[in-house]
Amino acid sequence: MLVFALLTVSQNKLNNVLEKIRGFGKQRVNKVHLVYGEYDVIAELKANNPDMSAEMLRILKETDGVKGLKTYVVSDQLKEGKPIELLTF
Repeated sequence: MLVFALLTVSQNKLNNVLEKIRGFGKQRVNKVHLVYGEYDVIAELKANNPDMSAEMLRILKETDGVKGLKTYVVSDQLKEGKPIELLTF
């Protein structure tokens, strides 16, 4: 399962937060983006099950420098080369 974690971070603690994400390892982190806007970091995380994702998110939430966390669990992915089917009512 994929989970997007959108983090608001104290700028003087950004490296601390990035190190915590890096500590999850390459098996658990797809990508990390530093962004401008409402959030500072968007992390794409991989988990084997809901318990694992909840644990990673708990760790992030408790990390020094994280001021806010919003999460999105991916329900489905569109694959390249496949047509997008639109719902009709």
